[in-house]
Amino acid sequence: MASEAGSGPSPVARLAAALSAAGSAPTPREIAELLWLASQLEERAEEPLDGEPSAGQPGTGRPAAPETPATAEDPPGPAEQPPAAPAPAPAPAHPTDPPVRAAHDRVPLRLPAPRSPDGPRHHPGAGGSPLLAPAPPMLPHPLALQRALRPLQRKVPSPHARLLDERATADRIARLGGHPDVWLPVLRPAPDRWLRLNLVHDTGPTMPVWRPLVSELHAALAQSGIFRTVTLHPATPDGRARQVPVLDDGRTATLVVSDCMGPQWRPGEAGDRWYRTLRNWAHRMPLAIVQPLPEHLWSTTALPAEPGLLTAPATAAPTATLAFTPYEASPPPDGALPLPVLEPGAPWLAHWAALLADPGGARTPGAVAWLPPAPAPPAEPAPDLTTASPEDLVLRFRATASPEAFRLAGHLALAVPSVPVMRLVQRTLDRDPRPQHLAEVILSGMLTSVPGPPGSYAFRPGVRELLLRSLPRTARGRTREFLARVGGLIDERAGLAAGQFRAETGDGHGEAGPAFATVSEETVRRLGGTDPQAETAAVAPTILFEADDLTGHPEARITLEYAVHEMLSRGALAPHRFDVRVRGSGYDVHTEPGTYLLPVLVAVLRGLPEVLTGLVDPPPLTVTFWDRPVPPPEPPPVPADIQVIVSPAVYEQFAASSAAQGPQRFQPLYQDGATDTPPVAWYCPLSPATTPEPEARDLVRGPFITRDLRRLGIPAPGRTAVVHTRPDGPLTLLNPARPHGDGTPRLVTYYEVDLTTHQAHHRVSLPSSGKGVFAAAVELSWHVEDPVAFVRAEVGRVSEPLLGHLLEEAARITRRHPLRRAGAAQRAVNAGLSRWPVPGLSVTASVQLDREGAALPGPQGAAPAQLPLPRLLGEAETVLVGFDGPMTRLFSASTAREAVLGLLALVDEHRDARHALPDAVRETFAHPLDVLRAFAQDPLGPLLRARLDEIELRAVPHAPATHNSAPLVRTLHASGRRVCVITDVCAEAVPRYLRPYGALPLAGVHGRAEDLALLTPHPDCMLRALDACEGSAATGLVIGSTVAELAAAQRAGLRFVGLARNTTTDRQLREAGCETTVTSLSPLLEAAHSL
Repeated sequence: MASEAGSGPSPVARLAAALSAAGSAPTPREIAELLWLASQLEERAEEPLDGEPSAGQPGTGRPAAPETPATAEDPPGPAEQPPAAPAPAPAPAHPTDPPVRAAHDRVPLRLPAPRSPDGPRHHPGAGGSPLLAPAPPMLPHPLALQRALRPLQRKVPSPHARLLDERATADRIARLGGHPDVWLPVLRPAPDRWLRLNLVHDTGPTMPVWRPLVSELHAALAQSGIFRTVTLHPATPDGRARQVPVLDDGRTATLVVSDCMGPQWRPGEAGDRWYRTLRNWAHRMPLAIVQPLPEHLWSTTALPAEPGLLTAPATAAPTATLAFTPYEASPPPDGALPLPVLEPGAPWLAHWAALLADPGGARTPGAVAWLPPAPAPPAEPAPDLTTASPEDLVLRFRATASPEAFRLAGHLALAVPSVPVMRLVQRTLDRDPRPQHLAEVILSGMLTSVPGPPGSYAFRPGVRELLLRSLPRTARGRTREFLARVGGLIDERAGLAAGQFRAETGDGHGEAGPAFATVSEETVRRLGGTDPQAETAAVAPTILFEADDLTGHPEARITLEYAVHEMLSRGALAPHRFDVRVRGSGYDVHTEPGTYLLPVLVAVLRGLPEVLTGLVDPPPLTVTFWDRPVPPPEPPPVPADIQVIVSPAVYEQFAASSAAQGPQRFQPLYQDGATDTPPVAWYCPLSPATTPEPEARDLVRGPFITRDLRRLGIPAPGRTAVVHTRPDGPLTLLNPARPHGDGTPRLVTYYEVDLTTHQAHHRVSLPSSGKGVFAAAVELSWHVEDPVAFVRAEVGRVSEPLLGHLLEEAARITRRHPLRRAGAAQRAVNAGLSRWPVPGLSVTASVQLDREGAALPGPQGAAPAQLPLPRLLGEAETVLVGFDGPMTRLFSASTAREAVLGLLALVDEHRDARHALPDAVRETFAHPLDVLRAFAQDPLGPLLRARLDEIELRAVPHAPATHNSAPLVRTLHASGRRVCVITDVCAEAVPRYLRPYGALPLAGVHGRAEDLALLTPHPDCMLRALDACEGSAATGLVIGSTVAELAAAQRAGLRFVGLARNTTTDRQLREAGCETTVTSLSPLLEAAHSL
């Protein structure tokens, strides 16, 4: 009342006084914020959940009563209570009353509605927001699995690592005495874990639902600390399992995770290949199958097993040597091997571990499947469950399933029968869930697959109603409580575990399915449910494999499906991070937000044409990497069998990586042809139809546009040059050390110039002084020497003007010679070809003349065949051997990176911070010589050279010798060849390295020149070596290991043998034009011995 308002201090004054008594006096702002917070804490009016009438809603007949949880003794039902009288203020709740707001404040979660395979991306229903929800683990007790493997947790002496034996060292010093300068340590082998483990997982069409099991099993085994290494390898449906280490050293074991129901387990080419692989493994190491299905369902698979006792002849014996005694005696098939089969449980793994650790003689219980030489056809066809009635399906399942599986199926009728939801419901019902019970429900025949991610199912018509009848009445009436219990598992793991499946919130009026759980609002916020769909779509990349026409071409679809999975496997994309969906025109690969797609893009660029070579008439294929909310643009009309389109963001990742140095080049795709706007996408044709012949290949690609030249990285030495415009207009060569000079990054146009050597061979006729004509064999060889002049000349199809100029000049000379003087005419023609019409191009030509109709030597439009090593060495008089690679390995990968960082630190020390190199460019430097080449024209070049001299001299004492390098030098010298060492390393480092080897018969050592512009790919070092040995390029041979050395040899006209220690180096050398590569010096040494 108004009269009472002034009888005492106001509530705000009392609040201020209370706060002042507790501490310092509050400010007005603090009081205002406290009052606002109090208003937010007031109890809000309750809102009804889906489909429930609210208080006073028309049609109810009475106001809603407060909801209390139902119990088994008190089934839920409408409570008859009189209407509550209105009160001026809400009365406090009784302490024993349950919280009324708990049920209503929970948010229902639904699975997103499946979208059409050819339709646009699905948007959630009204008011819904997408999120990634966590699911309970399929292996609830990984610690039990790790404990079961303890028999394998033994240590053995390492064959490589050594430790100091302090006791033995002290004993030796005490016994022998001597001065401390001659005390020698005693080393002993370091203890090492006993076994390596190969975990091979089936990637067949029935295995996607078991991807979480594979991931959790791999994590549990890797984290156990029992194995030396645990490597994960996919086994594809075509029967292949690549890069699985198969060692018969007694320290390697293999587990194959498979449900044995894929095509590679059935008769056919894939089955024969897969069984041969398994038998090969079984003869060389311990092998077992981890079967996610329960034991009573194994008889329905392609590899049925029977129980019995296993005996191993020795520790970690190969599976083929095991002896098996079944409980029920039955003869094994002819030629079959016993193959242990396990469930992913602790008792099964414990028996398997005991079998591996047994020294021989013990009998271990287990289950064994007989592995024949080839898959056997099924004994009887599987029953067709699609024609059975709902009653028969439920009765059959109840008769054959375990009680846990039947209880799980009944409660799934209250939710959604999707695999992630099954895992949540199973964990809610059972404190010790097992994946075998999930398998029973999935294989019951009561479910049918629906569009969506792997593991999306729905009940067959009539099955849900029958399963609901199997539940008690109290369970059917407690749907709200059951959904809250399921959502409680999500509440516990929200923000602590990674999301595994897509869900969305909503009010049930959209296209999404029924609710499978209810969670708190805090959980929705933790799972990112407030983000709009557009933001989620923008960070969820998609890969589209689209062909023009796959109808009526089953071979093309099968090959394309294999290619999709092969590219994803090569790109090392984890199975749980993508979802492959079939479309009428191909396949869509949907990935999780934030997935890194660059490895998949590189795999497509390098391997997709090879995978599709088996098709006789392949349809045009477009592969699109897209991560934007707008749809990708239409591909340009180019004559290509394969075309790759990437978004600008994906292209920036590609351009900043080392993969951009490969032969694939992207071109910009503009919106409506507007070249003055940024590209909307980039495309790269991969078809052989778009690969021009050598004589018609253009050496310049572009023009391209970039906002920052530093993003282009470092051009490959000797292979590529970048020419760009300057602010004042003229073209200039890219200086990687200072791409923009003293200016700031700006929009520039640039061109990529091919610096590699190209050849063309022609057969032509030239006139003589008489009536006859000369037959001429023409060989042209050219490479770009001045990229700026060549770009400015705008010459395409270089071989055509070169050949035209040669024919004109040669005809002018041969007209003065009769046919009988072909030799003189040939010498005159070769001497008269000195000037060429193409600026910036270095050209060499060789013309052979004879009478018309005579057989001329040399290739006819084809590249020369690869020569064998004995012939290459036999025709060589001077052999130039590279130092870093063929003679020694001066830097390992880690020490090379340290040297690079040391040189770049020196650059940062002497350079303005405004011109610092970006991180993307810094990552492209893999070797310190790359830094020196980039700064060859920079004022910091001499300083970097001096620092690198110090680094190289320090690395020499620790550099390991290349196997057979010294014997190769001596053998070549003994055969009469002059051997020189050539290198871009400082000249003082080579003699210091060779000093411990005594006097090697070298004709000379030629190191780095003073002028850094003469580093390889410039042939200066090789030409200096030839001049010193008085040799010629025609009889010279280079043994090197880098693309820069190869490019220098090509420019000098020298033959080249590449030393490629790994597949990456071999691919780089062959792409650069190297015809002969070896993986070690042993083949060269054998060829030298044969001289």
